[in-house]
Amino acid sequence: MITTVTLNPSIDREYFVDSHEVMHDQFIYNDDDLKIYPGGKGLLSAVNFKSLGYSDVQNIGFTGGKQGLFFEKMVQDYRVICNYIHTDSEIRNNIKIIGKNPVTYTQYNDYTFRVEKEEVDELIIRFKRAITESEYILIAGSIPEGVDFDIYQKLINIAHDHGKKVYLQASGEALKLALEAEPEFVAPYFKHHKTICDMEIKDREDYIAAGRKMQELGAEHVMIPFHCDRLLFDKNGDIYQLSPKDYCIINWLGASDAYNAGFLDYLFKNGFDFLKANHFGGAAALWVSENKEIYLEDRESFSKCRERLKIEKLEVE
Repeated sequence: MITTVTLNPSIDREYFVDSHEVMHDQFIYNDDDLKIYPGGKGLLSAVNFKSLGYSDVQNIGFTGGKQGLFFEKMVQDYRVICNYIHTDSEIRNNIKIIGKNPVTYTQYNDYTFRVEKEEVDELIIRFKRAITESEYILIAGSIPEGVDFDIYQKLINIAHDHGKKVYLQASGEALKLALEAEPEFVAPYFKHHKTICDMEIKDREDYIAAGRKMQELGAEHVMIPFHCDRLLFDKNGDIYQLSPKDYCIINWLGASDAYNAGFLDYLFKNGFDFLKANHFGGAAALWVSENKEIYLEDRESFSKCRERLKIEKLEVE
């Protein structure tokens, strides 16, 4: 069983248009230019695991309202096991508009979803029961209103009490508190805050300082997105940079989720090797970013991207 956690799911709609112009109406007639799918970090990785051939994959989290029923039906269509706490509040809708000429990417993200305390309590009970057969737990994404920022810290502690390892993708205060629980793998994202652990991020030196800070606060391994690259911090204190070459990015959506799935897929199939797992994850992200697809198709398709990635050790003070 593979377990992923998505506390703040969404219904995502992606539109591909010739050009995205203000006050210019557009009409979509081609199915290829409209994508509607269940969204949320963790959930997208769960779908990727199914594409890679894993039989039992579950997604734990919240859904809400009538839109939540539509969301769950879409998740079931991907044969992912739905393990959701239902709320009265309607889950989120996110809209992405991708212009082709010139290439533009515009998001309208909805953060109106709310859950109640008793629903959070029920989630924790269900999480304890659900992870017994999972070696790794992937916890990813934002937190809905009504959930305390220490929720990820609580879930990581529960996972560790059960002898499980945790891959965490989080941001803001939830990330900072979660580091106290010492997750094995941490991939921060910071599009909302522009900071990591209260540190402003501008140049590569800032990224490096933030990676080291997260390790000081409890993370064992850290992988930080750095433009189109990744900075990799292993538990021995060494720092590496993973970089693609000869690439053409047309789609950011789903790349990080593909990275997470590719990274863990390598561990499941080959055992622990931090750099090779990141190389595999980077190939998965590169394949998604160069295609309209949100999800991986199979292992063979993205494995071909590995030859266009290199990992270099950085000499830093």
